[in-house]
Amino acid sequence: MYRIIRAILKVVVCHILFRVKYENAKILADYQKCMICPNHSRIFDPIFLYPKVENMYSVAKADLFKNRVIADFLNFHHAIPIKRNVRDIQGTKRIIETLRQTEKIRLLIFPEGGVFKENYRENKRKTKNGAIYISATANVPIIPVHITVRPKFFSRVVVRFGKPIFPNVEVLKDRIILRKEASELIHYIYEFE
Repeated sequence: MYRIIRAILKVVVCHILFRVKYENAKILADYQKCMICPNHSRIFDPIFLYPKVENMYSVAKADLFKNRVIADFLNFHHAIPIKRNVRDIQGTKRIIETLRQTEKIRLLIFPEGGVFKENYRENKRKTKNGAIYISATANVPIIPVHITVRPKFFSRVVVRFGKPIFPNVEVLKDRIILRKEASELIHYIYEFE
């Protein structure tokens, strides 16, 4: 049933509500284990990635798992719960363990930590450190992705995959470097829009 729901969502979102175009998706062929890190301006963003990203796991806010139907759907799609706005050590450990133990995995994590509707260039904001920290701890590269920001219904959406960013283990020893790398990641994502 969930496969049917997913197929319907892909058709409705990627071909009817929006016309999705992919650029540089071939880069994924070189990375069977990686993190996919896009900007996040619409709730549809994960669905935009489904047609091109195989073996996709994702990080989702823990609150979504309170509803049993939604929890079953998320679990079917390999979503890993994480608490937002607090340091969720157990959730982070679970994510790292999943990355280490799964041979083919492309983990979707939004470095912004949530949906942001405002213009990034006009409203620069702090990003979460999680993506960079997890990448360095699990020794997994990040594939940055830019998705058209706040697209209107029935318009074209461009999903552009960038060059991989390899983890810098120095971030595990120095919070200043961690913060800097997290900021650089989100700046890079918005630079190649």
